[in-house]
Amino acid sequence: MTLSKSINPYSVTNTCSTHIPSKAAWTPNIAGLMLVGLAAMLPLSAFSQQSEFSPYSRFGFGLINQMNTPVATGLAGMETAMANAYQFNPGNPASATFLTQTTLQGSGIMSNLSMRQGEDNDATASFGAAGPMGIVVKRKNGKNALILGASSYSNSGYAITRNNDIEGIGVVQERYNGEGGLSNANLGWARVFRSSRMIAAGESDSIRVSNRSLHMGIQTQYLFGQVQRSSTMDIVDPTFLDHRANVTAQHRSISTDIGMILDQLIRVRYNNDREFENSLALRVGGVFTPEAKLSSDITQLDETTQTLGGIPVNLDTTAFSSLTAYAGRMPRSSNAGVSLHYDRADGMRWSAGIEYSTTAWSEVADEMAEELLSDGVNWDNSEALRLGFQFNLGRSEQRHPTWGKTSYRFGLATGNQPFTIDGAPIAYQTASAGATIPLVGSRSLSRIHFGMEFGTRFTENSNYEERIYRFNLGVSLMPFFNNNWLVPRLYD
Repeated sequence: MTLSKSINPYSVTNTCSTHIPSKAAWTPNIAGLMLVGLAAMLPLSAFSQQSEFSPYSRFGFGLINQMNTPVATGLAGMETAMANAYQFNPGNPASATFLTQTTLQGSGIMSNLSMRQGEDNDATASFGAAGPMGIVVKRKNGKNALILGASSYSNSGYAITRNNDIEGIGVVQERYNGEGGLSNANLGWARVFRSSRMIAAGESDSIRVSNRSLHMGIQTQYLFGQVQRSSTMDIVDPTFLDHRANVTAQHRSISTDIGMILDQLIRVRYNNDREFENSLALRVGGVFTPEAKLSSDITQLDETTQTLGGIPVNLDTTAFSSLTAYAGRMPRSSNAGVSLHYDRADGMRWSAGIEYSTTAWSEVADEMAEELLSDGVNWDNSEALRLGFQFNLGRSEQRHPTWGKTSYRFGLATGNQPFTIDGAPIAYQTASAGATIPLVGSRSLSRIHFGMEFGTRFTENSNYEERIYRFNLGVSLMPFFNNNWLVPRLYD
């Protein structure tokens, strides 16, 4: 007779068989794991190259859409209504034609995650990652733009330890670890269509202005990556056997993003000298991504182990399963936004917008591999509502040569991740701020961008809460003013 244990430390049985259902190791009392296991999660703090360190990232592909460009970070993740001329958004290909010329951009992100359950259990983790990177090739003031880029789609990372002292058994230690995530590689094309009309300039003159522009873009996204998760149960008493479960999932998908932004001039004013005074414009846009095929390779291995000399030794394989090229579906998603933009002759400008986005994960839940989730966790439609405000002070010649030309922005967002735990969604609320600073001495339109985000993640049926502090620093590089790249050669 061999003493064996299941992954549940409160259920230790005497059995002749060491077989443990493969999903049991993957689903150990989710509420208890999330709420009680924090005391020993990270003794004080941890620094890692992982781009996430949240227990909520245990499910599915991890936490979705956590890495934005610095400008989008400052606007709470807005990707449509607040497009600008100095940084494109990888989520909306139509934003590429707002750029004035070829632009190379990249960023780095630092995050601090504070986790708390009740009054006594808390932990912190600090980690960094690269933000979205890419290049838009565009002739100065041209109509077409070629898009090449790479960005993060999802992030999974956690390291949880839970200790229990069970009567008759002794100390039982559970360890849960995960890492990985999915990335996007983008290749796209965008074009802008403009129209103009004559408007009054003073009492007896007129001037032609661009009154409407339609920005349209399409891009192909190749989604790829791997998520690894493991759970280990170790009973200190060597008369009991230990258990270890590993799940590795590799995913691939090709999808298409279709973006559109309409910029409509509402009014513009010129004085009698044909000099610009102010203007007001309305911007409406959105992005649509239809459903796409998903191919997954998922391997699950459960082992019975025994720790000898501090080293876990595999004694038996209790369960093994392998899914090769499992056919699933990625959900359709849509985004829509509207904003107002005001400009004044002295350089003062402001813009304010609102966006709503949703992804229909529940519609493809039946086609997802069940190994991606745990008992009590289900796919759910993700939604987000975002508000953003941006302004320039104006009269830069009367202010600091750098700060007077800086763009400042603020944002608010509320939404949920695509999972429910015991029927309650993983919700989040964030507030953000940021700035774009021109590189005055660079002889170009290059800029430095800064964004910061503060928020919480939680589920309504628990007292576990996460507080996230994220800092995003990036740059967008444009050619020197006298650079003739992509400018047609002139002949006598």
